[in-house]
Amino acid sequence: MLFNNNLKINQIKLYLINIMIKKLIGPILSLVLLILGNGLFNTFVSVSLEMQGFDAEVIGMVTSALYAGILAGSWGIDRWISRVGHSRAMMVFAGVSGVLVLLQGLWLDPVYWGALRFLGGICMAGVFVAIESWFLLQSTPATRSAALSLYVGVFYAALSSGQLLIHWCDLNAFGPFLLVSALSFASIVPLLWSKVETPKLEQSARLPIWELARRSPLGFAGGVMSGIVLATTYGLIPVFAKERGLTVPDVGNLMAVIIFGGLSLQWPLGKLADKLGRKKVLQLVSLLSLGCSVGMSVVHPDNVLFLVLAWMFGGVAFGLYPLSMAYTCEHVEENELVPATGSFVLAYGLGAIAGPLLAPLAMEGFGAHGVFYFLAGVFGVLGSVGLVFRAAKKEVEE
Repeated sequence: MLFNNNLKINQIKLYLINIMIKKLIGPILSLVLLILGNGLFNTFVSVSLEMQGFDAEVIGMVTSALYAGILAGSWGIDRWISRVGHSRAMMVFAGVSGVLVLLQGLWLDPVYWGALRFLGGICMAGVFVAIESWFLLQSTPATRSAALSLYVGVFYAALSSGQLLIHWCDLNAFGPFLLVSALSFASIVPLLWSKVETPKLEQSARLPIWELARRSPLGFAGGVMSGIVLATTYGLIPVFAKERGLTVPDVGNLMAVIIFGGLSLQWPLGKLADKLGRKKVLQLVSLLSLGCSVGMSVVHPDNVLFLVLAWMFGGVAFGLYPLSMAYTCEHVEENELVPATGSFVLAYGLGAIAGPLLAPLAMEGFGAHGVFYFLAGVFGVLGSVGLVFRAAKKEVEE
């Protein structure tokens, strides 16, 4: 009897997930095209600046400019999205992103690129808030983990594939800028072409970032730490790889392996979190990520073991963002999902600014592999935060 009940529950969940996917096919295709270009461009910017002789500190500042834009853009952008609608907002952000990429191709200068990356970050914040709240609003509490797994899986699949486009790019020509811009503009088409069902929005409550941190301290900390990890990975691991002698195609392959790791373990981590609890899985992910970071710091990137560790690193480290967001959503009401998403992206932006600015200090002190010492320290801090909150909760319960 219990087996039959569980089977019926699983069938209902699968039915709800299929309905959700049909509703989201337009934004999913749009996200794929937009992130394909974004995946290529993140690596292209870092490698181009390194090839022109700029040091890790300068590259870190340009990378941080993007995340400063994400931070600025996430501040209150949910209100504008609620007014104009998710579909129209996505079109605006994608179109402006395409124009900014073309402008960046006109002149190679760190300050100029930093300014345009800042504006691009504002657009990306809008995309993140729009698409993530869209997925959350079209799901039910029973399918919310599946919705986030679907979103993150599509995101990382496109991001990983985007790294491989660098194989066919002449980094000294205007071609990469044209390609990324074209993908940005193309991402508008699925939203125009398909009959996209946008979420029906009621008047949403306000949820400032400090209130989010009060309600879910561990979820908030996970958002900040995931920003540090992902921004450092995108911005400075390519610099590490170049300094250790890898060619540009090899750098693209390495980043693709890391991001593919994030794609391949999203669903298993989500299922494990549903079974064991997101707090426990967050701590497990922190521990495993710490171990992978230490391993990557001592193994040469030419070694096959390094690629295995890179895949594992991506698999567990890239799980921080969706796990932290899903855990945070446990502590908010349904009408607070859109502002909660904005505040969570804001927490992510805080970390993403800090990561590329702090990691070069470790690289300066310990060499190129210092980036992995830095990441190991971040995971150690997050794991410690989880233990502190668990101990405090037990003390209150006793």
